[in-house]
Amino acid sequence: MIKILIADDEQIVVDSVKFIIDNNCEDVEVVGFAKSGREAIEKAHMLKPDVVFMDIRMPGIDGIEAIKRIKESHNDIEFVIITAYDYFNYAKEAINLDVVDYLLKPLNKNKVIDTVKKVERLIEKKRQDMEKELEMKEKMTAILPYIENEMIYSLSSSNFKQEDIDFYGNIFNIKLDMGFAVVVLLDKDSTDSDIFMGNVKVHENLMYLKEYIKSLKDCLATILLDRIIVYVPTVAYDDLYIIKNDSISFCEMILKEMRNLEIGVRIGIGRPYETAYFSKSYDEALFAIKTGSDAITHFDDIKLSEAKELGLNYDTAELVENIISNSIDGALINVNSIFQKLQHNYKDSIELIKSKVFSLLIEVMTKINTYCDVTSVLEENLIIDILKTDEIDSLKDMFSKFISNVITKLHRNREKYYTGLIAKAIDYINKNYHKEVKLYDVAQMLSISYHYFSKMFKEETKCNFVDYITRVRIEKAKEFLQDETISVKEVCFKVGYNDPNYFSRIFRKETGMTPTDYKNRVSKGGVAFEN
Repeated sequence: MIKILIADDEQIVVDSVKFIIDNNCEDVEVVGFAKSGREAIEKAHMLKPDVVFMDIRMPGIDGIEAIKRIKESHNDIEFVIITAYDYFNYAKEAINLDVVDYLLKPLNKNKVIDTVKKVERLIEKKRQDMEKELEMKEKMTAILPYIENEMIYSLSSSNFKQEDIDFYGNIFNIKLDMGFAVVVLLDKDSTDSDIFMGNVKVHENLMYLKEYIKSLKDCLATILLDRIIVYVPTVAYDDLYIIKNDSISFCEMILKEMRNLEIGVRIGIGRPYETAYFSKSYDEALFAIKTGSDAITHFDDIKLSEAKELGLNYDTAELVENIISNSIDGALINVNSIFQKLQHNYKDSIELIKSKVFSLLIEVMTKINTYCDVTSVLEENLIIDILKTDEIDSLKDMFSKFISNVITKLHRNREKYYTGLIAKAIDYINKNYHKEVKLYDVAQMLSISYHYFSKMFKEETKCNFVDYITRVRIEKAKEFLQDETISVKEVCFKVGYNDPNYFSRIFRKETGMTPTDYKNRVSKGGVAFEN
């Protein structure tokens, strides 16, 4: 059924069109009439016809203007122009409005019938096209999650071809030039004794979390066992430091939502790479989860060097991860497991096992040296002792001791490294206390995230960043206030405050007296503070 609205200020024209349609056209209904352009607009909104037969010349708003207004909110309505004025300008303007046809007065019966049939064919085709489009969208909506899963699996496993990028980019309408990985690992409810129900609950939480993550920003995500892998696209020329901090802010929103739901998660973040190398970022994010001590860990906040990621077999990789994460117990468990496998495979052949232990020792040294030089741990006597021993237990003890020494050395180096960073930060504050000093800027200067810098600073100084700067400024202010040639207001500006009143409040909070009181006591030769 096609619904037609007739807009013409001549009643005889309206009656003629309706008579022709009612008596010659099936499945077509004239649903209304209008005598002016304004009335045509109002009835188009109210009746929602499929087509409007519109007279050009009508009182008030003319037909051309009425068509423009109706198309603004009902672009699917078709129009047929009716006019007695066969002027080129009208025809040209009507064509620009994409009208279906153009009827001249006096109307010709056959022309009206042909026009209605033409409109019927056009509308029928549009309806068929719309049905096909909706059907296609439904199929795409159903299949998109599978395509998304397939893409991220391929990316994570390095089984991804460069030519696939454009294909997936078009499907998801996302630029896939570069991106980084976020891995969210969900804690299982240890109190749930029903394993099946526990797994169901974990899956439900993962499904919710996946949709929540995708609502935060344009990204692709999939569920793999107990984790969610997220591909977050980035722009190649964006500042890496900004990308890193944005990624942490993104993960902080995820963490906040999960904590609101009382669901425990750990989140690892990898560095951005070209999409074809996304697996590197994924490996880094996994590594960050395993080695980081916080709920959110960026890979850059763990590594001590720019060395590339480790490509080890499972046992050795796990051993190296435990070494790097300062887990002596975990590393010794790995050593025990490795020796059990060696004894099983080599039937207690001490020479073969010694050969494998040497290979493992060199491999561990090579991998750990990318993070920190631990060559000094490999004492000459250790090699001689390994060569001399004929007992597997003794060999295992020596290797375990070597691993423990490596962890100790690495841990000391790490402490020294981070302590050095905080020392640089404190030196910077001491030299720039009179300027605006922001945590974000200092963290950027040290090339670590503000999130991690804030945590490190508090651990090292036992004081948060803002309080530390305040204390430095107040101590400097005390020195300046002892100079009789400098006013309190000048001291305020010299230590980095712009508002004397605010400076006075801060000074009083820290010292128990105003800057003026302090200056007066000092100038009188009195003791500034009573003990």
